[in-house]
Amino acid sequence: MKKFHAVVMAAQRVGVVNELAADAAVSHKCLIDMAGKKLVEHVLDCLDQSPEIERVTISIDQLDVMDGVPAYERMKTAGKARVVLAGADLYSSFVAAVEGDALLPALVTTADNVLLSPPMVAHFCSEIERTRSRAAIAITEKKVLLDVYPDGQRRFHRFADNEYSNCNLYAIMDRETTDLASVFQTGGQFAKSLYRVLKAFGVWNAIAYRFAFYSLDKGMDRLSKKFNTSLVAVRMPFPEAPIDVDNFRSKKLASEILADRQAG
Repeated sequence: MKKFHAVVMAAQRVGVVNELAADAAVSHKCLIDMAGKKLVEHVLDCLDQSPEIERVTISIDQLDVMDGVPAYERMKTAGKARVVLAGADLYSSFVAAVEGDALLPALVTTADNVLLSPPMVAHFCSEIERTRSRAAIAITEKKVLLDVYPDGQRRFHRFADNEYSNCNLYAIMDRETTDLASVFQTGGQFAKSLYRVLKAFGVWNAIAYRFAFYSLDKGMDRLSKKFNTSLVAVRMPFPEAPIDVDNFRSKKLASEILADRQAG
């Protein structure tokens, strides 16, 4: 199996004071303490324990933020982790993190994806290898999530076959496919903005997404043709996979799940 370079997006949004960081009296959300570790440490420890991951880059808007973070210091000393300065948007941040061909293929996640686990990483990477795709996005079916965590998510991406939640886990396999990441130049959270869908995917694809004309796999096929690549949606059978620390509600839920993991 190919080894991946993991990119962890940890920057604050430009000009936005994160309410969770302010409540915790820290400069960045990734530094919030939860279950005995900072948010970013949960992610780094998972990646460090995943044999599919060879090295890690943290993309952040202030390089010294990671100084003294135990998981980062340990991985940096081992030659496995580094920080790079984030760009003005997610796309430019990703490009800066993978500036050389040796840093591909890349697995991309966020510093608040605290429930990410080695089995999740293994499943995602094995599905990419099985399908021989050049790009991938991890999703979880609505029922898989809500059957276990009824308050786990309140907004879903609706397709003709089902509703899905994004898991903040992506992969770009080669240099030619990095253009696909340009869809994030307008920001993520597409379900909240038709303009972002329109800007990223084109008029017809935006309409099709808005009105759920296609199944998820058909939608991926259309995007593959648009970007001249092979994009696959990897279905994650883990109800925790879509839960990150995005607001006070999800922070509480993620904290409870982490506590249960540590107790179990």
